[in-house]
Order: sequence, then structure tokens, then C-alpha cells
Amino acid sequence: MGFTLGLLLVGVAQAAGAVQDLHRFFQDTHTVTADFSQEIANAQGEIIKRASGRLWISRPGKFRWDYAGANGQVIVSNGERVWLYEPALQQVTVQPLGKSLGSTPAALIAGRDTLDQDFKVKALPAKAGLQWVLLEPKEGQTQGFTSLRLGFDGRGQLREMRMEDAFSQTTLLRFTKVRVNAPVAAHVFQFVPPKGVDVLSNP
Repeated sequence: MGFTLGLLLVGVAQAAGAVQDLHRFFQDTHTVTADFSQEIANAQGEIIKRASGRLWISRPGKFRWDYAGANGQVIVSNGERVWLYEPALQQVTVQPLGKSLGSTPAALIAGRDTLDQDFKVKALPAKAGLQWVLLEPKEGQTQGFTSLRLGFDGRGQLREMRMEDAFSQTTLLRFTKVRVNAPVAAHVFQFVPPKGVDVLSNP
């Protein structure tokens, strides 16, 4: 009984630690630079798309995700507007940052620590060496996903994100070469549409 109780208490402590890691990430992390890999799986669990790239975050509200490849997307926020550049379509879509907050992981993790207002936050059991937290939108909140899992390592750094949408499609993001609170040049979060591309505004 004592051994079982001890394991239970350890599990409770780890769960509480995961939620603390989540809030600490938002409170103490001002900038992040990392490489990322992305996998998208359909409802049957089959991988339908893979991608990779580099990301920069400067909280609150500034971020840049550069996808690798000649036709890799570029997503940039300067804290007020978000640009989505799709080279394959020769198109840039611009919209206010407020329309993006919470709708994508990119905007969510670059935002402020207001998760408790919009999400039900729940600690999950540790898995694969990471402490996990589940975010589910509260009733009446419109998000771009139905659930989001965030995995933190022993140092409290965000290492994985798993997002599921209304079609049971899952997006997995893994982060490597993570640098926290290192200086990031201001020009990283500026975007000038290339000449000749269509610019679509979504006010």
C-alpha cells in the first residue's frame, strides 16, 4: 500500500509540475528560436504531410515560421498583423493578429498567459520523457483545434505540440535546437511581400 501511495503521490506531483511548466513557459520565456519538424496525420493515423523549418518567437505576439523548401510557407507576425506567404500560389494573405490568436499553435504560444480564460487546462500522465498538458477550448470559444497537447522536458522547455482538429486530423510539431531568451533581431518579424505576388487582406 505504501509503495502504491508513493507512486500515486509522484504522479500527482508530476501532473502539477506539467501545469506549472506551462505557465512558467508563458511567464518567463520572452524569446524562442528553434528548428521544427511537422507531421500531419489523417483520422486513420496515416501521415499525409511532412515539413520542417525554423521558428522565432518574441512574446507577446511576434513570431515567424519559415518552412523549408522552394515553396515553403512563411508565416510572420509583427505583433499587429500576420502575413501568410504561399510561394506556390504567389499569394500573401494579411490579417490582424487578433484574428489569429488561439486559432493556430503559432499564435497561441506567442501570446500572453491567458490560457485559463479560453481553455480547460489539464495535466496528463508523463510519456516519452515529457510532461504533458492538455488544452481544450471552453464552451463558446472558437478555436482552430478541438484539443492541443503540449509536452515539456525536464527543464520546462516546450518540445512537442499535438493538435487535433474537428476532422480528427492530427498535427505533430517537434522542436529541436531550442534557444530561450536569446536576442532576436527586429527585422525577423518584418515582412515585405515579394514583387508580383497577390496580396489579399482579411480585415
